[in-house]
Amino acid sequence: MLFGIVILIALFGALVRTVFGFGEALVTMPLLALVSFDLKTSVALIGALGLIVALPGAIRYRVHINFAVVRRLVTGSILGVPVGILLIKFVDATLIMRILAVFLVVYGSYCLIRIYRHQKSQPRFQANGWDYLAGLISGIMGSAYNSHGVPIVVYGTLKKWHVLELRGILQAHFLCVGIIVVASQAIAGFWSLEVWELLLWIVPLLLIVIPTGNWLVDHIDPNQMVKYIYGLLIIFGIMLFLKA
Repeated sequence: MLFGIVILIALFGALVRTVFGFGEALVTMPLLALVSFDLKTSVALIGALGLIVALPGAIRYRVHINFAVVRRLVTGSILGVPVGILLIKFVDATLIMRILAVFLVVYGSYCLIRIYRHQKSQPRFQANGWDYLAGLISGIMGSAYNSHGVPIVVYGTLKKWHVLELRGILQAHFLCVGIIVVASQAIAGFWSLEVWELLLWIVPLLLIVIPTGNWLVDHIDPNQMVKYIYGLLIIFGIMLFLKA
């Protein structure tokens, strides 16, 4: 029974990731914790799932990928990973998570209000050096709290990337960083026979979930998608706050 529930949760996370371009960990980890699934197995499973789903996403949006931006983001993320590990050891995780949660709720709400008031803001952080900083924050949040996608989404909305460009950059970044994350989790001993068994069931089902997610994306107006992304940030902020 638990095995089937875990598979359904993982597939739901993959659908969220396919439709919105991010967020599978923030959706699945609380749900897996709710059904008392082993934490290490959950981390390894969702890490692998994120990497697997990123590949078709990167291929689908490859013409929209700015590889120079991705290179800078990944460089920053690599530097941020050890900082995140230190953060886990020496800083109160609850405090950091709640600060991030409040920021997401405030930022998402502010952006939605501006949209509905038809107030346009100018692109920010246009210098290339900001890409390294965004990647650094992503690496820190990813290694410490499995939330490496959120900083890139916030950064992309501040820079006013087009939705398709944001998707492409996100998936390419996830693909590169995901390899590092999965490898580090394997070295740390997070992988078990159960992870492999789950993936043997989940991966074939992704052949249904991913095309379904892509179909939904093709039927959502890009302007509406921006609103949904901001709304998702608010939801994730609330979830993070409750989880912390």
